[in-house]
Amino acid sequence: MNQARSDDLASELAYVRSLAEEGATAPLVSGFYYLLWGGLMGAAALLVYAVAIGFIPAGTIGYFAPWMVAGLIGWAGSLAWGRKSKIKPGALTLGNQTANSVWFAVGVFMTILWIAFMIVHDNYTQFGVPENFLFTLMFPIAFGVYGVAFYATATAAKLPWLRWFACLAWGFSMLSLFLLGDDLQFLLGGTGCILTAALPGALLMRREPGDIV
Repeated sequence: MNQARSDDLASELAYVRSLAEEGATAPLVSGFYYLLWGGLMGAAALLVYAVAIGFIPAGTIGYFAPWMVAGLIGWAGSLAWGRKSKIKPGALTLGNQTANSVWFAVGVFMTILWIAFMIVHDNYTQFGVPENFLFTLMFPIAFGVYGVAFYATATAAKLPWLRWFACLAWGFSMLSLFLLGDDLQFLLGGTGCILTAALPGALLMRREPGDIV
């Protein structure tokens, strides 16, 4: 084990020991990811809604470009920030490790699902399913897994207030089911991404410890 790694572990243990003595739990250091992805997906959904209602000409950005750009920026930002977040105080605690794992899984699953929909979106037209209808399932599924991830994160990090955002995400999941195929789903989805991901991300970032403790 190199000296730098030993120093990191020693600093982490000292930080966790001080929290234990104060009866506290290490704050989550993953708020940036929620803010990043919630903001990007929220902006993409609202841009697509603007295209859908004719506020922005469809030929300007189209329906798929905002999602692809948001996804690329999101993954690039996540990978770049990951190196920094790993050295934050408390990053090695169970709560933070669980939060990072569960949200990474959410990101991978939603990315793979979107790619799969890109491949099979027109495979069921012979059964009467409109060509791009499968994409309307993205919001119900996304908000559903957001809720599961927030609930798991709330338990692991001992942050009960995050469960309210889990319930809010499930509410948006159910509401978006009533808007399948309707342009209003993009407005609802954009609003939901901001309220259920970007907002808790901003709240968590305010609670993060400094780089030096």
